[in-house]
Amino acid sequence: MKITIKAKLVNVSKETDTTLSHMMLIYCTAMRFSFKRLLESAITGELEKLVSAKYGLNIRQAKDAVEEARQTIASQKELVKLNYANYTKKAESAEKAFNRKNLSDAKRKRLDAKLDKRKKKQAYYKSLIDVDTIPPVVFGTKKLFHERCKGNISKQEWQDARNNRLLSRGDKTLSGNPNLRIIVNNDGVFLEVSTLERTQNNRAVKIQIPLYLPQKLSKKTGAVNGRDYRTMMFDYLKTGEAYQVELIKRDGEYYCHITIDESKIREYKTIHTGHTGLVGIDTNPDGLALTLISRDGNYLKSTYLRQHELKYARSDRRENLCGELAKQAVEYAKQHNCGVAVEDLRFSKDKDVSSKFARISHQFIYKKLLLAIIISCIRAGVELIQVKPQYTSKIGLYKYYHQYGIGVHNGAAMAIARRAYGLKEKIPKPLRDKLIKDADGFNTKTEWGKWAAIDKAIKKALQNNKMKGGTGFWQRDRKTILRAV
Repeated sequence: MKITIKAKLVNVSKETDTTLSHMMLIYCTAMRFSFKRLLESAITGELEKLVSAKYGLNIRQAKDAVEEARQTIASQKELVKLNYANYTKKAESAEKAFNRKNLSDAKRKRLDAKLDKRKKKQAYYKSLIDVDTIPPVVFGTKKLFHERCKGNISKQEWQDARNNRLLSRGDKTLSGNPNLRIIVNNDGVFLEVSTLERTQNNRAVKIQIPLYLPQKLSKKTGAVNGRDYRTMMFDYLKTGEAYQVELIKRDGEYYCHITIDESKIREYKTIHTGHTGLVGIDTNPDGLALTLISRDGNYLKSTYLRQHELKYARSDRRENLCGELAKQAVEYAKQHNCGVAVEDLRFSKDKDVSSKFARISHQFIYKKLLLAIIISCIRAGVELIQVKPQYTSKIGLYKYYHQYGIGVHNGAAMAIARRAYGLKEKIPKPLRDKLIKDADGFNTKTEWGKWAAIDKAIKKALQNNKMKGGTGFWQRDRKTILRAV
């Protein structure tokens, strides 16, 4: 399991600052040059030699620049495919809405404009796929490019944004990293940088810069709060394994991102498994719903870890809150000596959503929540099972909300945990008898097809009774709705 330690260079002299800035300028320029040549179908091996000779980089630095350019192109090509698929679905959705009856002329005109816009986007991405290319890429961010065009930032600020990185991949055969090496001695921790200057023997001139590795000590006890990244890095250096180092210059400060493989210094064993029970976790914009079930799928207990700050906190704060929530959830599973089950969600931009939901989902960093839960489970030795998310929320609402008197999200968490055991979710008899008219056709459907039919029937009942659909109406007026069917 790879993790990135965020360190920082300290006491950087003016001379060192000039040297690092020049190296970043050369590296970023070489990377952009490689990017252009790769788009022109240049051969990688020949390009590495050309970059090395043209910019005075050693062969490893040239390989790093070419590889970063290659990965940028590969990621952009995947993004083009994803955008094409998304706009295809969006165009289909708009076309379906446009073909509805009883639409006003004003709404039909708006839908026609929306459909036209999406079809243009779809055709644009299809044209890129057909010729196997990518859209224009702006190094230094598109936002700052527009600011520079408007004259809101200076040329120097624009150049600083384009030339602010230096990357060096690791190599186990060369003691970890040959160009950006971490040195530990009695005087402290240093980052040894192989500069572009040469000695008389044609060796790279090396400079050492003090490096701060994060370690938060308690003012009262002196113990380390959180993870001890400093000690972790020292242990990793003793193994001689490869590590990647990336230098980033921001606001005049140099930040050092060190990527290591944590499994090389920590042995992870799965201790808490699903043999005795599972904790289902339903992720939400304001926290995590946890439901504990037994091995045979019966409900035991539930709780909700609420954190409203997730909706509006800054990115660093949200990331920290995600980690704290994940630790609490995994600790809950450890206390009950059981495993964890979560949804394997993949959000995409292929649906039309309301502006309110768009604001919420924009702040809802599910990926970070999921990643934090996965990492916490691995470190704590807790078994993690990921299941498909289809209809878990509907099952929690229509089945377990009234059956156990728990929240809708905790009901969804129970459905997630039961699905991890491979258990089926039968339709409750009152729903089946009241809502389903064609019993023979209903029985031929799959499990998800049956829940889709139930959901459709409930929404139709709400519409017939002139009631707006939604979770709140079903929770409050369930008996009234079933009685009216």
